[in-house]
Amino acid sequence: MGINDVNIIGIGKDAFNGNLDGMIEGRVLPWVEDIEEDGYPVWEDYGAVQRSTYFLDREGNLLYQFNITTLDPENPEDYTSLLNMILDYRSNNGPSVIRVSEDYETIQAAINSANNGDIILVEPGTYTEQIDFLDKNITVSSLLYSGFEDSILTETILDGNNQGSVVTINGGQSQSTILLGFQIQNGNSNEFGGGILIEDSSPTIDRNIIKNNRTGSCGGAGGGIAVIGDSYPHIFGNKINNNTVNGDCDCDCYFGGGIYVDDLAWPILGGSVTIGNIIYENLSGRGRQLFRDHNSDTSSWTPIYAHHNYFEECPPQSVDVYPLNGWDFQNCHRITNLSTDSPNLFSEELTLYPNYPNPFNPVTNIKFKAYSLSTVNIDIFNVLGEKIFNDVMTVPA
Repeated sequence: MGINDVNIIGIGKDAFNGNLDGMIEGRVLPWVEDIEEDGYPVWEDYGAVQRSTYFLDREGNLLYQFNITTLDPENPEDYTSLLNMILDYRSNNGPSVIRVSEDYETIQAAINSANNGDIILVEPGTYTEQIDFLDKNITVSSLLYSGFEDSILTETILDGNNQGSVVTINGGQSQSTILLGFQIQNGNSNEFGGGILIEDSSPTIDRNIIKNNRTGSCGGAGGGIAVIGDSYPHIFGNKINNNTVNGDCDCDCYFGGGIYVDDLAWPILGGSVTIGNIIYENLSGRGRQLFRDHNSDTSSWTPIYAHHNYFEECPPQSVDVYPLNGWDFQNCHRITNLSTDSPNLFSEELTLYPNYPNPFNPVTNIKFKAYSLSTVNIDIFNVLGEKIFNDVMTVPA
């Protein structure tokens, strides 16, 4: 049903049965046996040749076939062509995939037409607009969603043109609502959230670059992101820099250059090395990088979970984070040795591939790649958050 219903298998003849390593950037593609003693039924029935590619429905009926040899995996046009072909032949009884700019010229027009659960897939380009998720639980994503290279972040730009918050999510969304893989810039709000405003909603904000946004008039909060009201968002793997909160009034009323959280909201920031946020060079009167608001004594309150985030200093100082006891910065990191020009600051540390088969099978395989000799601590948790496995291993590059 929808894009997640697409499954890919290979058909191997004789010696090529089983799993072949090294395919799809090191991932293992599941294969179906087709052996000589059975008369090669798959190859014979479909008249297959090497690299034949087929689209089948759920009942196994052939919908379309072609030879994939003509496509160059390094060519963005060929990649997009194959992606669109998959979308065209997906099941039509599940969530829709809406494409910008093939189906709609603007992201907001696509959102207006979307239903809960739909995926809006945005091609590279600069989109000068402010988008509002309305009351919809949807995914709005660049081609990063489909596995395209990480450089796509800097090529898929949401530009607010200084006309308000670039992204507004205030319709009561859950964490199934996802904003993924954009550069979000040039927002300008008088009160909250120049880049992203989250109000009474709990979306997932995943792997975006949020930069050069501004908030403020006579007071303001959240140059990059403002989280206010009954909100519990997940904020993972974003780079948040060069956002500003300032204004014309001489007051102590400019808060959270990077992220502002009011006294009702409870976000989760980061959580592991691969999903930590990189937060630096934001400016405001207090809490340049992070500010958590409060209306009562904070001596015994519970800090917001913010593990494995990157700052210029670790732990960050009070000028950057306010108040210090409002945040749990366990396992924070310094960004000194990271290239802040890179859209993916973790790509040279560790790659975690999708597990196979899916985790609802009795047994699953988890594959990862280290880019240097590394000691890796592996913790696996069940859906209740209980640790069910731990191991420490040294792995070669």
